[in-house]
Amino acid sequence: MDETAKYRMKTYCNIGWKNALLLLGAALCLIATSASAQTSAGQLTITMNVQSSISLIFQNNPAVGTPGFCPLTNSGTNNVGLDLGTASFPGNFHTSPCVNYQHVGGALYEVSSAFDVVVSKANSSSPNYRLAAEISTAPPANVTWLINNVALSNTAFTTLDATDNYSGAVTKTLQVQVKNNVPAQVLLETITFLATAN
Repeated sequence: MDETAKYRMKTYCNIGWKNALLLLGAALCLIATSASAQTSAGQLTITMNVQSSISLIFQNNPAVGTPGFCPLTNSGTNNVGLDLGTASFPGNFHTSPCVNYQHVGGALYEVSSAFDVVVSKANSSSPNYRLAAEISTAPPANVTWLINNVALSNTAFTTLDATDNYSGAVTKTLQVQVKNNVPAQVLLETITFLATAN
């Protein structure tokens, strides 16, 4: 081999070696790139309305069982019952030991019992609430349904309180006034209480 051929061979080898080194570096870069963690990002936009609410329940008063405080059926819910027993005008007759019985004037008697109303709030800035009540049907003649001496109507809600505090028990007394000339019958009424946030 002559000198020129060797040179050409050396030159060829030097170029080949540099190319090989360059290819090796590129391959390492590709391997490094493909070996790194793959990432991706996304966004989730959420829309939600927070609804304020108030709830009303009836509870037995702590004095339940004593005169004037009859037990509620289903106490602690918003759907309760109250049995006032049997009563009549002559002789202060009444069958329930828990009712409060009294004569109101010369020809009228009243049977009454108290219970507690509790109104709670959630997600509300309301400072207090107002309470109203309405009877479902017109009472018979000479019969009056009252809450804390306020006569109830079946045509509209009657305001009982303008500003009651949330979560505190508010004692209400249901009164049924009956004139002595009302014929014997069963008095049955549904009273709806309405709490409205102020």
